[in-house]
Amino acid sequence: MKFKTDRANLHKAAAKLLSVVPPKTTLPILSNILFELDNEKLSLKVTDLDVSMTATIEVETQKTGSIAVPAKIFYEIVKELPDFDLEVSSFENRLEIKCGSGIYKMSGLPPDDFPKLPDVHMGRQIKMSGVILNRIIKKVLFAVSRDETRPSLNGVFWHTKEDSLNLIATDGHRLAKVGRTDLKIGSHAKDIIIPPKALDNLVKLMGEDPGEVGIIINESSIVFVLANEILTSRLLEGPYPNYDQVIPKDNKKILRVDRELLNAALRRVAILSNSLTHQVKFSLRMDELELTATNFDFGGEAKEKLAVSYKNEDLEIGYNANYVLDILKQVDGDEAIFELNTSTTAAIVKSSKKEDNEDHFFLVMPLRLLD
Repeated sequence: MKFKTDRANLHKAAAKLLSVVPPKTTLPILSNILFELDNEKLSLKVTDLDVSMTATIEVETQKTGSIAVPAKIFYEIVKELPDFDLEVSSFENRLEIKCGSGIYKMSGLPPDDFPKLPDVHMGRQIKMSGVILNRIIKKVLFAVSRDETRPSLNGVFWHTKEDSLNLIATDGHRLAKVGRTDLKIGSHAKDIIIPPKALDNLVKLMGEDPGEVGIIINESSIVFVLANEILTSRLLEGPYPNYDQVIPKDNKKILRVDRELLNAALRRVAILSNSLTHQVKFSLRMDELELTATNFDFGGEAKEKLAVSYKNEDLEIGYNANYVLDILKQVDGDEAIFELNTSTTAAIVKSSKKEDNEDHFFLVMPLRLLD
């Protein structure tokens, strides 16, 4: 294998791939990038056996071939090289990089040792706006459970119908749901559970201007096709729990509060909350919200009042401050709208700003108030 290329392009491609490479593995080959050079296209491939990624760049090919090389070492070398054209070549499982007056060599592994990545059937993809996909994934990703004893909650539930898509994530303490009604899914409708690592990497790949993204749903995997990258992930086994049964139906008490003011006050008050529960008490009176936190370990106490819109009877509820802060990051518009009922009922949080063809809300469970 031998080719010439611009350092920046190769560095950019390697940087995207690095997040898939497992930091520790019992299979040394998984710590490598597989280089495959064919015609004027160089494909760089990585996998952890659950998530796989391929990045493709155009190069000046002098000799086709393939080799697997240590991903982290290769990335760090290319990162530190000056912005000159690179000449990269391999011979008998050795890789050589020439840049200006520098020559860098490293041992590689036979390409046949690298796991075969799943086949991608491009004709089966459905197209979706990358801007929309990026947005709705971010709306729910924070609520995915990290509790490995409940594996079906360790992913995002992808619930589709012919013309709509709903994404749901919950960890039992909070829930996020976002739906779109303007998608042409057709016969590709299917309910699946996607691991968060795949969606984390997809968000990074899409960036600020992702264009269209192709989506292919297979029996046990999902494929995302971007302009120069392909991301494949195995699916988690279901079924996903019935999330509808935890969504309260009688939350008639409405609290409207400036999102930024609540965010700032809650961050301050939470500093003196219990280090385990992070509990902050929300005390609601007519057009007033009082936030209170107490830490008995060192005699700390914080209290702050905010002017809000609230027209119902007095109410006191305890919440994990971190859960509410995570939700406020995803609320659109100037105001956050809390739909409440009792001190033991989950709160529904909505945005004051609405997007066309989109509906989303968040749910947060209360904590038992300390006496």
